[in-house]
Amino acid sequence: MDSAPPPDVRRVEDLWFIHATLVIRAENTLFRVHSDILSARSSVFQDMISFPQPTQPDGETVDGCVVVRLQDSAAELEMFLRAIFDSSFFERRPSPVEFFTTVGIMRLAHKYDVPYLFRRALTHLDAIYPTNLQKLQGIRSAHIDHHIYYTTFVPHVHMITLQAASEVGATWILPAVYYSIASDSDFMRQAADHMHPHAMLRALIAQTEFVRATASTHHFLRELPSSGCTTHAKCTAHISAAHDSLELWLEHRDDCDPLSAWVFDYMEDDLQLCSACSAVGEKMHEEAQEKFWDSLPGILGLPDWVELKRSKLDVVLVEDYP
Repeated sequence: MDSAPPPDVRRVEDLWFIHATLVIRAENTLFRVHSDILSARSSVFQDMISFPQPTQPDGETVDGCVVVRLQDSAAELEMFLRAIFDSSFFERRPSPVEFFTTVGIMRLAHKYDVPYLFRRALTHLDAIYPTNLQKLQGIRSAHIDHHIYYTTFVPHVHMITLQAASEVGATWILPAVYYSIASDSDFMRQAADHMHPHAMLRALIAQTEFVRATASTHHFLRELPSSGCTTHAKCTAHISAAHDSLELWLEHRDDCDPLSAWVFDYMEDDLQLCSACSAVGEKMHEEAQEKFWDSLPGILGLPDWVELKRSKLDVVLVEDYP
């Protein structure tokens, strides 16, 4: 039955091509797009469109076009279709992209089999959830800028990424995502309302391990002063103060961040070590953090980094990166 859409149904004007023959409806939003272009990008839509549709006299049509209803979020579908029909909308990294747009395109590009958009979304997310320790530390310390921005701040963004990455099988993203959640007490308090029970259990186990790891990454304090120490009494006093500060922090803070800067970065300038002790301590601290990073996938019940990075390379091509 051909009819105008009801008043509560919205047409997306710049995704309403008057010569197109396919109308897609998601929730209360309509899109009129070219089926041949959509088919060329998506094997799922190609199969859907090429499959003969049964003729029903009471079938829904708009402007003479058959309406195909999809069970997707209208907002996500709009972003997905914009990425297909406007090449400037969702460009390759490092072009700025919005977080929720990226996650939505990743999810629907996977669902409808649009490989180039799926890979592009994953490379964008890699900017904030890397598989490299130094990159993650740079992002968390704000020493490395990334190109992803947020039009609306939602405190459970990491949980949104966790669910979407799990849905599409992007397992290599999960260690950095879980780390971002479990190392922050505010995120953990929100997690119960936004995470699957199995994922929540993983995060709780990780949080417990992070407490131990925060202490173990500072075991170097026991090895100082170094043999090359030039101010033994002064360094001994400062090491004792650092140890007390760390113990107090572990006792009174809910969140533990074993990949954060070493304890002396949080102490006054007059409590710093001599250059020899600093060099030895920093090296031992970095080695302990690398050891923890290597163990992180196992803590989360995931494959090791070798397997995770192999999975990443099976999907994301080197040329997808700038």
